[in-house]
Amino acid sequence: MATDPQHPTGRQAAAVARLRLAAQGLLPGTPAATLPEPAATPADVVGALGMMQAQDLAQACWAVGVRLPGAGLGTIHAALADGSVIRCWGARGTLMFITPRAHRALLAVTAPRMHAKMAAIRAQEGITEAEIGKLADVAAGRCGSHGATRAELLRAFADAGSSTEGQRGYHLIVAVSLRGVIVQGPMEPGSGTRQLFMAADSWLPAGGSPPAASDALARLVRGYFESHGPATVADCAWWLGLPLTPVRAAVSGLGAVLEGLELAGTTYHLAREHRERWDHPPGARSVLALPGFDEFLLGYRDRSATLDADHAQVVTPGKNGIFLRTVVAGGRTIGTWEPGAGGTAPAGRFVPFDGEPGPARARAIADRMASYRRFRLT
Repeated sequence: MATDPQHPTGRQAAAVARLRLAAQGLLPGTPAATLPEPAATPADVVGALGMMQAQDLAQACWAVGVRLPGAGLGTIHAALADGSVIRCWGARGTLMFITPRAHRALLAVTAPRMHAKMAAIRAQEGITEAEIGKLADVAAGRCGSHGATRAELLRAFADAGSSTEGQRGYHLIVAVSLRGVIVQGPMEPGSGTRQLFMAADSWLPAGGSPPAASDALARLVRGYFESHGPATVADCAWWLGLPLTPVRAAVSGLGAVLEGLELAGTTYHLAREHRERWDHPPGARSVLALPGFDEFLLGYRDRSATLDADHAQVVTPGKNGIFLRTVVAGGRTIGTWEPGAGGTAPAGRFVPFDGEPGPARARAIADRMASYRRFRLT
């Protein structure tokens, strides 16, 4: 199986892009592949996608909201407050939204790889396994079910004798989180941008014995292709932050639930029910104003079906890991956008890649940007 895929073009690329819209629940009235009907709650959205990039909390909230028509920012904050959605370091060394049910399975698969990748920086900072183990107990006791702010958690670490100077405190928090001891939950009182850290044993429902890594991997791989397909093994491995070999092995055991498509010499996998839509993919006239870091782009190693290579650097300026907000029409990324300042200011500013849109599309884009303003205020 190719690890550097040739890119589908023309009709095939359009079908891939639009089936991804449907799989991700981005088409109103069309359920995500993993849901029997359109999502009704933030937990439905997050659970259907497996995990969602959430290093930028405000944009992660809109990533849920754009898939949940009628929801406001308060709806997403309420899901964080009741524990139906949590935020943690889940894969690729970045923060993710996931559901409590997926927490242990995700860490069973991804945490060993992330611990290994962080070994050098921990050695540089003088962070030992013994220190992480001690601070895991400290964190669980300090956070409990009532929670602790980042400052309070770092103060508890310092009181236990650990230096939190520079980036050392951040790396200690990540290390403890990867042990499954703490997660991020409700918003801090009086803050619309920061969350409390909660002790996982107190905040999350009891989950029994940790899942076997092989079973957890199969579950995650299946969920990825059902919620992101059509996609390649290389896409899935990148999403999970894993090598190709274990992901390829997991796919080989999922032939009963996944369908394969040969496109431009590369195999793309997707949910069987979405394979039936290949000849008539939905979403040709859809228009979306997506957040930065959205799964529609960031959920794939190869983004060529939805973003022209000529415009990739516009979306990721400086190649520094920052993804700008994007406007997507019919599955293709056609420009970037910025929200308005509020009040009587325009709802947002659209920056097209290739010339101004026609009147009908311009109205649709303005409406989608305005929907973000309404989301922010409710």
